[in-house]
Amino acid sequence: MLAFQLSLQLIILILVGFAVWRLGIVNESFDSSLTSFILNVALPCMIIKSFSAEYSSEQLINCAVLILLSIVFLALWFGIGQLLFKLYGGGYTGRILRFGAMFTNFSFVGIPVVEALYGQTGLLYFVVFILPIRMVYYSAAEPLLSPLGLEHGKRSFKENFKGWMSPPVVAVFIGLVLYITGFSFPPAIDKTISSIGAVSSPMGMILCGISLGKNNIKSILRAKYLRMPLLRNIIMPALVTAIMYFIPVDPLVAKIVVIYAALPVASLLAAFTIQYDPEPEARLESAGSVFFSILACAVTIPFWAQIAEYLF
Repeated sequence: MLAFQLSLQLIILILVGFAVWRLGIVNESFDSSLTSFILNVALPCMIIKSFSAEYSSEQLINCAVLILLSIVFLALWFGIGQLLFKLYGGGYTGRILRFGAMFTNFSFVGIPVVEALYGQTGLLYFVVFILPIRMVYYSAAEPLLSPLGLEHGKRSFKENFKGWMSPPVVAVFIGLVLYITGFSFPPAIDKTISSIGAVSSPMGMILCGISLGKNNIKSILRAKYLRMPLLRNIIMPALVTAIMYFIPVDPLVAKIVVIYAALPVASLLAAFTIQYDPEPEARLESAGSVFFSILACAVTIPFWAQIAEYLF
């Protein structure tokens, strides 16, 4: 019930963003400015705050296990994505599904969902699990989505390093140091960090709505765009749940991995496609994929959360 209510809340926030854009309350550059603020200021504050728990060696071991699982699953998801890419003849649909097989909306949807379902410890585990994913995400969008292919999209080490050391990633390392050392900020600073971090989740969902509002809804209401929610919201979490069932880990660790897999596709898929793929149909499909995947999560996240609760 909690997961269902949370999913409805997220959908309402998306609708607020949609209405804000359609009513002309914000201008064309608002969403890019808001994205920059969330990713560079609010989200790092939330991540640092997530580590404000009492040190536990068991939790630290679980964090190491989560990083290992993240790397292994990334390789598996890429393999599945490549298979889909080949299956669809190497076209834009294959590229979109390949990206969708790997990356979910781990920031704007994942963080509020995990925090509401599993509290501070769950949030700590989640931000650690997505660390390797986040580092790949920042450097993989162009090679995965560009029609020119993986070879064209390869970046230099310097370019990759800049993406890897983005504020959210740096915040994880800062949080780990604070967690291990037990250092705490003075109350005024701690409350400021907490207050800023608290806006990242609701504003992130409003941002998703603004992004969707920029599209002609009639043009993205096509049955073929249901391929993404089928893959991202149903098939991938089913596969991950089956695998995690046979891996002897802490139940909360297993639930965190399953919830990541159950999240909708990354909302920036549409923006990345616009940036890297000149094909108009590719841009429509990416927008439709995001739209249907986010709508589906109101049902699929509660479903997979319940399955994870039952199995683990």
